[in-house]
Amino acid sequence: MPVLQPIPIRTKEVPSLICRIYIWIFSIRKWRVKEEWSYTLPDGKTIVIPAGFKFDGASIPRPLWMLLSPIGLLLIPGLIHDYAYRYDKLVYRDEEGNLIDYQKGAGKAHWDKLFRDVGIQVNGIAFIDVLAWLALLVGGWFTWWKHRRNDEK
Repeated sequence: MPVLQPIPIRTKEVPSLICRIYIWIFSIRKWRVKEEWSYTLPDGKTIVIPAGFKFDGASIPRPLWMLLSPIGLLLIPGLIHDYAYRYDKLVYRDEEGNLIDYQKGAGKAHWDKLFRDVGIQVNGIAFIDVLAWLALLVGGWFTWWKHRRNDEK
């Protein structure tokens, strides 16, 4: 399992109680990977997620957390997927310890399918993973294009 550090949700310094409640309801906890983490994908390639990477896991609205918790069964596929979405690639270490790009430019559909496949590999509950994958097909475009716009900067 990856070693993760929760990033605080800033509510204390917000002066209005209504704003604090809004933040509590609509904010999604972000996490920082504390130590480099390795994972073997379904295709047999062992990738790494570098220390320091920040992610929110599966970006699921709070009312749906009872069915699809972002820190439950979807944590591992969410971590890998968030890295792949952010950079449109994964990375692995070669024999000399260098980080090498893996499947660079594979695109949204590929990373969404990988999310589903890793979820099935990790938790074995295909129904949950397919449901989350379908949500990504519909709702993942905003995040995907946000990261692509950041690539252009």
